[in-house]
Amino acid sequence: MADTTGVVAKWDAAHYYSPAPRHRRRLILKWIARLEFKDVLDAGCAQPYLLEEIAKRRQVRIYGCDVSEDVIAQNRRRLPQAEFEVVDLSGSPWPEGRRFDLVICSEVIEHIEDWTKALANVASMAARHLLVTVPSGRVYAIDRHVGHFRHFRGEEVNRELARCGFRVIRARHWGMPMHTLYKVLINNINPRAMYETFAEGRYSFGKRAIAEAVYLMFFANDLFRGGGQYLVLAERVR
Repeated sequence: MADTTGVVAKWDAAHYYSPAPRHRRRLILKWIARLEFKDVLDAGCAQPYLLEEIAKRRQVRIYGCDVSEDVIAQNRRRLPQAEFEVVDLSGSPWPEGRRFDLVICSEVIEHIEDWTKALANVASMAARHLLVTVPSGRVYAIDRHVGHFRHFRGEEVNRELARCGFRVIRARHWGMPMHTLYKVLINNINPRAMYETFAEGRYSFGKRAIAEAVYLMFFANDLFRGGGQYLVLAERVR
């Protein structure tokens, strides 16, 4: 697995304010709104903003795991009603083999060299439904900097889910045109400077205003089928 345990702990403000993570949370919440589940695991959760939003909407048991001990310690303080564990998804399941009605694995397996093994491990923890999001399209400089081994077309993820005993019930690419343009721009202006400015540290009023403006522009992506984000929801059939 790429050594991203340190950088993930620095992404707190970026995970909260950045337009792409905010839209992923929005889409995930929309997709799971009608699912029946009593407990949910965010596998590779990083900061617990998605779990916080689920807790506001549903009376369910909340769980999260991440490879970073620092992130898990922070999460336990921030969301004490949830249960968090340090888990390396490249090969380790939740302690004692516990399974959950719903498992969400968002922007994780691209960081793991043996992604099929990791996906099978995550799938083994899902008793009913599994929702996965991954980046699609070109691997840019910033993606490599944060430890992406690969991006996905989508169909290879679907095939692996089938091998794990799941049936895809919903899938889509998202991000065209605004997220796609955004990725091109930030990687062609100055990738290192853009990363250092917007991925780490506190968000000033100015940075929050820029992030909010881009977030609003990204709603245009809902009108198109395509882009650099792939989401898939699957249910267990065996």
